[in-house]
Amino acid sequence: MTSTSTRRLAQALPIGLIALLLATIVGPIAALLLKSLMDRQGQFIGLGNFARYVAEPGLSVAIWNSVSLSSVSTILTIAIAFPYAYALHRSQIPAKGLFRVIMLVPLLAPSMLPAFGMIYLFGNQGVLKSWLMGHAIYGSIGIVSASVFHALPHAVLILSAGLASGDQRIYEAARALKASPLKTFTNVTLPSCQYAIISAACVVFVIVFTDFGIPTVIGGSINVLATDIYKQVIGRFDFELGAVVGMLLLIPALVAYLVDVMARRNQRATFSGRSVPVEPGASRGRDAALLGFVVVVGICILGIIGMALFGSLVRFWPYNLTLGLHHYEKAMSDPDELRSLVNSLVLASSTAIAGTLLVVLSGWMVSRKVFAAGMTQTLQALAMVPVAVPGLVLGLGYVFFFNNPANPLHILQGSMILLVLCTIAHFYTVPHLMAVGGLVKLDRETDLAAQALRSGPVATGRRIHIPVLGPTLVDIAGYLFVNAMTTVSALMFLFNAQTRVAAVAVVNMTEGSRFGQATALAVLVMAVCLLATALQMMARTLIVRRQTWRRPAS
Repeated sequence: MTSTSTRRLAQALPIGLIALLLATIVGPIAALLLKSLMDRQGQFIGLGNFARYVAEPGLSVAIWNSVSLSSVSTILTIAIAFPYAYALHRSQIPAKGLFRVIMLVPLLAPSMLPAFGMIYLFGNQGVLKSWLMGHAIYGSIGIVSASVFHALPHAVLILSAGLASGDQRIYEAARALKASPLKTFTNVTLPSCQYAIISAACVVFVIVFTDFGIPTVIGGSINVLATDIYKQVIGRFDFELGAVVGMLLLIPALVAYLVDVMARRNQRATFSGRSVPVEPGASRGRDAALLGFVVVVGICILGIIGMALFGSLVRFWPYNLTLGLHHYEKAMSDPDELRSLVNSLVLASSTAIAGTLLVVLSGWMVSRKVFAAGMTQTLQALAMVPVAVPGLVLGLGYVFFFNNPANPLHILQGSMILLVLCTIAHFYTVPHLMAVGGLVKLDRETDLAAQALRSGPVATGRRIHIPVLGPTLVDIAGYLFVNAMTTVSALMFLFNAQTRVAAVAVVNMTEGSRFGQATALAVLVMAVCLLATALQMMARTLIVRRQTWRRPAS
């Protein structure tokens, strides 16, 4: 490739990527907003659809259920996640690595799997039904319980980042001033991680508020906005009211995102170059209590997953408890269900490959600042939009945007390509930030040296930046693969008979009361994610070992 061709390619990269993000993120959201302001004949009616939806008798109930259940789930999740993360980073309990792995297991399963486990444990025929003292698991109790299980790993990861950083000198000063452990905790530890708590609470609230799988499986007659949007679009074919519900779902996500952004801007650095990493001292009482806590939480996590696995092996719950692969054989012998699992593998693999390439390009452009400032800022702004857009909202926006005959991309409607684009767009922000974070650590002197050697930005990125980013690339690919395998909300309105994925098939089986097959298919999805995560860890370790420049000089 000549230098002129390389220069033209470098100039076209940011323009092409910005155009792609506009088409896959901004365009669908704008189409959703426009649809909510029009009637069925395509005439602009302003807020008429919103007024029509307000008149719906179940609106206030759905909004109250969504807000109240999400709030309760958030409080319970943070109340469990904080001591769990505290035990991992501020105590001397044994087997910390094991407890970290246990906490990450729910991330590898569809959100419906904990709901299945809850049903087998506490349902009408559950083994522990008596524990609910006459209350039914179907409804508020089930939604909150399964939501806490589903959102707990996200909260622990965020809180772990806040608790992992700290200055040992502050704790030594508190000890010298004879401050009690409780006073040190309230005056030093909590203030130092208050923004991590706020961030975790915002993330958990949005996850629960916008989740579709759990209310569908275990919600019973409880109506929430996430299921109401499905009823409006699929049940009543009222796309205008569906767009209205989508806009309502967007509001709390935007508010939570803005609260998180404001909290991060007000956050002060708690770890400087002179800081000493925190080394928790020994305390038998504290460590024993924390060890007991994480053991109980770990047993609950493994118990719910294990019960779902057990239910998938039982021939006919609870009347025939003979164990076998009956449900797995039925799922694999059904051409439609087998195709859905293959489609999930295709979707996840394509998302991992194409998504990693795109986020590395955007992260490189933003972090190295080799293009015009306006393009870099636009790219960064577009990359941050998906984090505030729920999957259901984005998926419905794709229907309106790509189903429009005037759109040249109309031919993608219902195709696997469109599902891949939607999945990449839905999970774009976190991998983009991972790429930026990995590249900003590389000193600008390397770019200056490349310029002195007359190496263009493309060649420098290929020879220096990409190799440095090797381990992060594996993490990004693994993140996209797992999320593509387990997501359901963003794809609920986009598939057809040939492109239906496994997570959506699980929901369809649940609606058809085929709980055994649904649980088996959900377990298969989790097994694929477990295998992918193991391969990711092996690949990352291999790459790090082969990068000899990372080792200190002898």
